[in-house]
Amino acid sequence: MQTLERSVSPIMATEDSFFTAIGNTKPYFKAAFEGEPGTGKSWTAALVAIGLHKKIGSKKPIVLIDTEKASKFLVPLFREHGIEAMVRETHSLADLVKAMKLCSDGYSDIMVIDSITHIWMDFQEAYKKKLNRQVFQIQDWMSIKSEWNKYFSIPLVQSPLHILATGRVSDRMEQEVDEDGRKEFTKTGVKMQAEKNAAYEFDVLVLMERHELIQRKKREVWRQSIVLKGRGNLLDGAVFKNPTYEDFAPAIEAIIKDPIAARFSHASQDAGELIKTEEDKREWVRSKKRWLEEIEGYLVSVWPSSSAAEKKNKTDALEYAFQTRSWSAIEGMQPDILEDGYARVLEFGKQKVAEAKGELVPEPTPAEKFDKDLRDSKEEKPKRPKVNADKAKKGD
Repeated sequence: MQTLERSVSPIMATEDSFFTAIGNTKPYFKAAFEGEPGTGKSWTAALVAIGLHKKIGSKKPIVLIDTEKASKFLVPLFREHGIEAMVRETHSLADLVKAMKLCSDGYSDIMVIDSITHIWMDFQEAYKKKLNRQVFQIQDWMSIKSEWNKYFSIPLVQSPLHILATGRVSDRMEQEVDEDGRKEFTKTGVKMQAEKNAAYEFDVLVLMERHELIQRKKREVWRQSIVLKGRGNLLDGAVFKNPTYEDFAPAIEAIIKDPIAARFSHASQDAGELIKTEEDKREWVRSKKRWLEEIEGYLVSVWPSSSAAEKKNKTDALEYAFQTRSWSAIEGMQPDILEDGYARVLEFGKQKVAEAKGELVPEPTPAEKFDKDLRDSKEEKPKRPKVNADKAKKGD
């Protein structure tokens, strides 16, 4: 009798694969300039925006989100370079969301947010007003950060838009213990006054400083930029005096060169599918119980007796469907595996019944063939080699 055998179709890599080759699917420069008052954050961001505007050959205006009503001081700079600039004076995150949408839809290629500190502070105040509270409770912060991430962080990263932002800084303090065991706080640096993770969203993070030197009655003042972070080590740690676009050009050009369209054909899956509620767990148990009963019920209906031949057919069916003869092992399997295995048990049973009657096994319908190929493509175990029954008896 010919051995019934399962076939396993190899999973071939195609252009519709879940993965794709690495490429520049985000050719947009995102940078933040942080610093104390008077360090040249706004001026430097404007200079970089102007240089970037020329580099990409944009014919659209540069958009400014002005929270300090200070954009008027940049008018001569934009006029000098012959570039149109449009402004929205606001502290509102809702206005910023709308501005990013309008620019992404084609109004502008470049946006300057000056500064995100005010946007973040105003968003917190709006949240307090919404909740009718004077101070936040611990549980509020989870919601606040989630909403900020939804309306600012994710659009910032994903928008097909060059975005330059400025931000104020505050001291970063750490607690230390002196030789006498006394605890005291020591300044270890500065951090941007915005949502704690805001600095992580930018490709380049720059600290701006103001320096002054008086020597022989001559006073020199300059601004200095320190690149605190540059993805791919782009200018990481570089220091520039009175920085301009040309200083940041190597990083900008590396980020915007060789753009390609996103080629992922598979939509991102909802992470919520990984989260199992109590009802999901109960449904999982019910589904598992159902498929075990379906498998057992079918085997008993086809081979109801306890004869050696029929017992063998039952265990052979399990071996064919699940690669094991142990019912205990099968009881420990996932519902989806049991469901696929049930289809193979039916396949085995139909084959055996037809052989017992001396009938030909009917060709599967296109739908049955498709389902079988789909099940087989999920298999990770290699296909078993065929064994000739006559040779096996002779010990060959």
